[in-house]
Amino acid sequence: SVDKAEHLCNVDYENEMAFVATTGGAHGNEQIVGSSCYFLNPTANLAEVAYMIRPEWQGAGLGTLLQNRMAEYARTKGIRGFVADVLAENTKMKKLAQNSPNVTMERMGGSFEITMLF
Repeated sequence: SVDKAEHLCNVDYENEMAFVATTGGAHGNEQIVGSSCYFLNPTANLAEVAYMIRPEWQGAGLGTLLQNRMAEYARTKGIRGFVADVLAENTKMKKLAQNSPNVTMERMGGSFEITMLF
C-alpha cells in the first residue's frame, strides 16, 4: 500500500536510524557491504537493533564499527541502550554484543534476548 511505501521511504529520525558501510564510490561503483539500524521503543527508551554484513566482509570489524557509530548517535538522542533477539547459533552477533560494556543475555528457547545498556 502507499502508506507502507511512504513509511519505508521516510525516516523518523527520532525513533529510527540506519547506517551503512560502503566500498567503491569514487568511480560510481559504490556497493553497500554492511548496514545497521535501530527502532526505538519509547516506553522502555531502548532501541531494537539489527545488523547485516555481506558474507565476504564478515570478520573485518564492520559490525563493530557500525554498532559503535550507532550507539554514539543513540546516546546523543538520550536512548539508554539496545536490545536484540538473536538466534542461539548466531555466535557472531553474540560476540558483537559482548563488545558493549553492560550486556545481559537471557536464553529464550532457541534464541537469546540481548540487552546492551550504555
